[in-house]
Order: sequence, then C-alpha cells, then structure tokens
Amino acid sequence: MLFFALLIGALYGYVSVKGQFCMNSGFSNVIRHQDTTKLKSFVTAILLQLLLLPLLFSLLYSYPLTQGLLSGIALPPLYLIGSAFGGFFFGIFMYYTAGCGAGIFYKIGEKNSGAILAVLGFILGIYLTEKGFLQFLREAAQETILIEQQSVWKGDFSIWISSLISLFSALILYRLFRNNDQTPKGAVWGWKKTGLLMGMIGTLAWLIALWGNTGFSMGIIPGILDSLDLNYSWGVLFVVGILVGAFFSTRKDSSKRFSLPKKELIFKRFFGGLGLGVSGSIAAGCTVGHGLTFAPLLGIGSLVATLFIFLGSGLVGYLTKP
Repeated sequence: MLFFALLIGALYGYVSVKGQFCMNSGFSNVIRHQDTTKLKSFVTAILLQLLLLPLLFSLLYSYPLTQGLLSGIALPPLYLIGSAFGGFFFGIFMYYTAGCGAGIFYKIGEKNSGAILAVLGFILGIYLTEKGFLQFLREAAQETILIEQQSVWKGDFSIWISSLISLFSALILYRLFRNNDQTPKGAVWGWKKTGLLMGMIGTLAWLIALWGNTGFSMGIIPGILDSLDLNYSWGVLFVVGILVGAFFSTRKDSSKRFSLPKKELIFKRFFGGLGLGVSGSIAAGCTVGHGLTFAPLLGIGSLVATLFIFLGSGLVGYLTKP
C-alpha cells in the first residue's frame, strides 16, 4: 500500500509540474487577470471524479460483500467557523507562499528554494495548531458543527441520485471542453490534459484507498501529521511521492537549480507557510484534501471550505491587480 501511495504522489507531482497545477495562481488569476485556465483544470479534475465515484461508491455499498470497503470513509463535517474562516485565510496565505498545500511541495521538486522555506513554515504551522500552543484555535474553530453529513452512497435512493450526478457532471464536462485548450504560463501541457489526468489520478487514488481501507485518497495535512509522529503512512508516502514525481519531471531541465532566495522572500515564504499551516489545520484540509478528495464525494464541509479558499485567494487577486 505504501508503494501505491508513493506512486500516486509521484504521478501527482509529475502532472503538477507539466501542467503547473497550483491553485494559488489558479484561483487568484480569475480575479487578477480574468484568467480561468488553471481553474478549468481544477474543475475538470473534480468533475471527472464526480462523474465516476458517487455512483461507484453507491454500487459498492449496495452489495454486502463490498459494503465494508467504504467503512473507513467519513465526509469532513461543516464547521461553523473552521470551514469558512480557515478556508478563507488559507486562500490568502497561498499568495505569500506562492503555492497551495501541494504546490509548495512540487515546487521543491522544481528546485525552488523559496518553496523549501514555505514548506518548513507550513509544517511548523500544522504542528503548532494540531499539537502545540495554537491548538486552542483549531478546537474553538471546530467546536460547533453545522452539518455532520451522511455519505451520499448511504441514502435510500443513492444509486438513482448518483446516476443523476454522473449525468449532470458529464454534461458540464462536455460544455467545459467546448472551450479552447490553453497552456498556463510555464506549463508544457494545456488545461484539458492536466485536468483529465488529475481526475484520473484522483479516481485511481480512491480505488486503491478502498482496497487498503484508507479513509482518504489524497491529502497533504494528514501526511504532515503522520510524519511528525514518525508514522510512515499512506499520507506520508503520498507527500514524498509529490517530491519524487516533480524531481523526475524536471530532471532534464538544466535551467532549474537551487539558489539562495532573495532576502525579501525569506520572511514572506516562511511566515506565509506558517499561516498556511495554521489556517489549513483550522479548515481541516486544503485544496487537495477538500477540493480534490472529498468535494467529488459531495462532502458539504469540503465544498464550503474550497469555496472560501477561492474567495480568500480571489480577494488577494483583486488587491494585487496590476
């Protein structure tokens, strides 16, 4: 199972580099430059999983022999404060790290020195909020749960509802793919290829996670937490895999090399990462854990958190318009 986690992470890192799949610029550029290129790849990845996973999970749950495969999966709750507040500030702090939770890891693979500082701050922020003196912030933000959601596949008419969701997702994907393909700045692949591959990776990750009785498919914060506990888990190997895949993707590019970051970036990247870790812990996830993992399962908490991440990043995009 750990080998597969490493493989999924490596595929994620490889595709991220080729398509510059990072929702820092993906979200903020919608407002800053009226550019939806990266957002389209993100939406495509979600829609492709939405097309397949709810129906698959409903079918598996309807048969006693396969029902147990879903026993370890619980949709993230919708917190009164944490989902909105944490998500919003996560979106803001992405600007200061120049990357989302997964983005700062794959950018290390691109030999970005500033990303190393962002990751160090990110890990520290998660530690302080989950286990350190800022733990009270997370507990207060997650104290009140608005919705403790029952999984879609457990409903009385789950197969019919999931079939309608699949049809609806297919229609939106068809409409989305009528737009012209574009290649983001610095990318090799266009948004269509990147989005489809990310959706396939997300689907494959869930299939393997079911087989291994893992409660999530892709996630950055769970991997960081397990690494702090020296627990070499699915999450840890997924994060390590992102680095491996990104390094492999840029192995022939001699223009990418580590160098000392500019002085003004040292503070910005590290403390931006610190804020990213704190807000991600308060929100109980990031653009990967919420947006690419549980949003395709129609988790309300994840959908709300992802929306507020977009709003926070969009606000920064508006304030930093050229």
